[in-house]
Amino acid sequence: MNWIRGILALVFGGVFVYAGAVKAADPSRFLIDIRSFDMLPDPFAAWMALGLPWLELLCGLAVILGVLRHGALLILNLALVVFFVAIGIAKSRGLDIHCGCFGGADAASSYTGLFIRDGLLLVTGFTLMWLCRVRRVSVTA
Repeated sequence: MNWIRGILALVFGGVFVYAGAVKAADPSRFLIDIRSFDMLPDPFAAWMALGLPWLELLCGLAVILGVLRHGALLILNLALVVFFVAIGIAKSRGLDIHCGCFGGADAASSYTGLFIRDGLLLVTGFTLMWLCRVRRVSVTA
């Protein structure tokens, strides 16, 4: 079970390290993507464009390295739930959004693709939390 947890941690954390690094490299492009959701006014959208990439990057590293993994998984899973809700609200409003999850997109994002990707990430994140909890209980028992 340790190797499964290790692979899932590497993949899950790696996704967020990559996503965070790409967005941190071009926060102005990420700001445009955030604005396409039409949910946050400035300066909050700008703060998100500056802060969220670094949060994703640091939490992704924590998941990979196992340092503060439980907290990082909690933060990333909560962020995925928020992303899922934001995508659902944008879809219900009929907006053509640019996700910006892995850098700026020139074309509008596919809602189906976004729901599938975020759903798979959320399942992976919850599975990792469960695997870490199982390990923690068996170690302390």
